[in-house]
Amino acid sequence: MTRKIVVQIQRNELSAFLEPDVLERLKQLGELVVNPLDRPFTPDELKSHLRDASTCISTWGSSPITGDMLDSAPKLELVAHMAGSVKHVVAAEAFDRGITVLSGGHAIAESVAESIMALIFAVGHRIKLVDESMRSGVSWKSLAMEADELRGKTVGFVALGMVAQEVIRLMKPFQVQFIAYDPYMKPERAAELGVELLPLHDVLRRAQLVSLHLPMIPETDHMIGREELRLLQDNCLLINTSRGSVIQEQALIEELRTNRIFAALDVFEQEPLPLNSELRRLPNVLVRPHIAGVNPSSRKRIGRSIVEDMYRYFNGESVQHGVSKARLALMT
Repeated sequence: MTRKIVVQIQRNELSAFLEPDVLERLKQLGELVVNPLDRPFTPDELKSHLRDASTCISTWGSSPITGDMLDSAPKLELVAHMAGSVKHVVAAEAFDRGITVLSGGHAIAESVAESIMALIFAVGHRIKLVDESMRSGVSWKSLAMEADELRGKTVGFVALGMVAQEVIRLMKPFQVQFIAYDPYMKPERAAELGVELLPLHDVLRRAQLVSLHLPMIPETDHMIGREELRLLQDNCLLINTSRGSVIQEQALIEELRTNRIFAALDVFEQEPLPLNSELRRLPNVLVRPHIAGVNPSSRKRIGRSIVEDMYRYFNGESVQHGVSKARLALMT
């Protein structure tokens, strides 16, 4: 019997994920039911398509696969999510039913890590300040424009997920010292990464650069508050590309007003960031609209790697990008 693969990705976005050769390779796996609309399937439309499907491919904005849909989709065995976290994409019961779930988070992690490096260099080399000064014609150069190098710094990570581990790989040529707080990280794995595990407050005190990689779970809500922010060294750079809720945003604004620290933020408590947010105006913060992990290259990388993992699955091989039920709770 021909395998039915439902592709939720809307028509006008399909080529962003699936280059022609990748799409042709996907077609060889079964009968594709491709979304013909320039919008996501509604829940009712998705439920109808899943009734005799073995596979569902989703991405950002796709309708989630609920428990009710699972009840009416007895043949469903694989969910391939061409995006990051699957937390709101498929009901937890899918794991109990033995459905394999794939995620493109690995491909996104590479893009986020590169974005973090860009933020570090932009803030450290005062790119925004120098560019504005040059354009204004007010000054030629000053001590305020001089760079603060990454080389030799103590870099602290709060959580050591895929993105943090990719940042570590990119930073190694700069001879930095790595410290981290992650209660879920095994000491042996931390040692392999060259990271010293420490309590949270010790990481915040010692690091000259702190990068947050926390999932959005009850334990991390406002985990970085006034007390934690006051522990940061003068001139410390705080980077958040995980979730806005892990920082008490008003406390961060108050700390930034002192000009004691710098921040680079890709995520916020309220998104889109309100036009009247002081974060848009403070000179010692760089803000980006939650785009660190998504770009044309990462979308294509996601599509190619997920299709290859689908081949592994249907050939009876171990998948490389599967998500376990235990990992689901810790995804950002």
